[in-house]
Amino acid sequence: MQTPWIPRRVDPTGLDDVRKAKLVVGPRQVGKSSWVWSRLAAYESSSVLWLNCEEERIRAWLSSAGGVLADLSHEFPTVTRLFLEEAQHLSDAGLLIKGLVDARQGLDVWATGSSSFHLEARTRESLAGRATRRRLLPLSVLELTEANALPVHAAAIAQAERNARRQWLFGGYPGVWLAANPARELSELLEAIVVRDASDRFQIKYVDAFRRLVQLAAGQVGGLVNLAEWSSHLGIAAGTVRDYLTLLEEAFIVKRLSPFAGGKRSELTHATRIHFYDMGLRNAALNAFSPDLDVRPDRGALAEGWVFGELTKSLGFGWSLHYWNAKGGAEMDFVLVSGGRVVGIEVKAGAPRVTRSTRSFAEAYRPELILIVASQTSAAPPSVEATPLRVVSFAEVGQVVADLTGAHGADAGIF
Repeated sequence: MQTPWIPRRVDPTGLDDVRKAKLVVGPRQVGKSSWVWSRLAAYESSSVLWLNCEEERIRAWLSSAGGVLADLSHEFPTVTRLFLEEAQHLSDAGLLIKGLVDARQGLDVWATGSSSFHLEARTRESLAGRATRRRLLPLSVLELTEANALPVHAAAIAQAERNARRQWLFGGYPGVWLAANPARELSELLEAIVVRDASDRFQIKYVDAFRRLVQLAAGQVGGLVNLAEWSSHLGIAAGTVRDYLTLLEEAFIVKRLSPFAGGKRSELTHATRIHFYDMGLRNAALNAFSPDLDVRPDRGALAEGWVFGELTKSLGFGWSLHYWNAKGGAEMDFVLVSGGRVVGIEVKAGAPRVTRSTRSFAEAYRPELILIVASQTSAAPPSVEATPLRVVSFAEVGQVVADLTGAHGADAGIF
């Protein structure tokens, strides 16, 4: 039976330019290859050559751009599009792709990678001006809603709310979303990340400590990263904890969110907060799949963590995502920044309310807008400290932020 296909929202700008390679990065099993094939399906099959870079013989052949081009000319004369899947396995993907692009032989190069450490970071310098990048993350609520569009607006909103609540529990990995047993699918995915990626690909020495670090981070979603404390808890050096967190970031599992520094002396500007890109993986790390979300003790963490994931899929190019803490205790869950534009976002698992933190942030920075994301969208004051205030539901926040920041789907936003 054919696997259902859920279309992705990806910015199409520049994807038809054969003078630039197309790099698609993101976590494993998020649908990168399926999306690339959805783009290449419009062309004759004889014009496309797919290469799995996990295979040793393929990697050996791809050691020289000149040799590849010569072989293509003699052995595959109809090929005009080259698809390098899992290109992070190549010893120097950037050098290869640079050589293929610089040859100017009309070859349209596409590459996917499930680790920005091995693909994105290594290719950024050598492919400057030679590639357009897209980052694909787990499914957003907007993508799920569009895939099963309902003609009645109220019904569509209700469906989006149900999708959001289900994502609090199981996240948005396509295979998990469509699985008969999503909890088991998530557990297997997490195990693949810990065992295969950690011990095999990254050659991690303390695999058990790495596993416990994932669990520790999962239990502190939205909390401050304390390397000394985590080091003591895990029994490994603080530098090792930092390295392991970097690997988890490069594999698009977690993100250390930096504080917003608006130039006020009262700000806390050093510590980072930990977030998971996908709440399903976070719940799998804790085996926390209790379906009654309204009574779960981690309800607030689920809500805040899920909004983080949705924001990473909704920000337009040129925007960055932060949090804000003042020394007096006031805080803003998320701050969107682009040049001189600032938007604050507070997340409430229950009813919306204007807090002291809301007022403090508005008074200190005069942002163009403060969004309150809440399960109940009851009326709120139209402004606070002269800053416009808007209450939105969890189902709406992705679209609202995309409209606000000019997003057109997956692009080169946050890496």
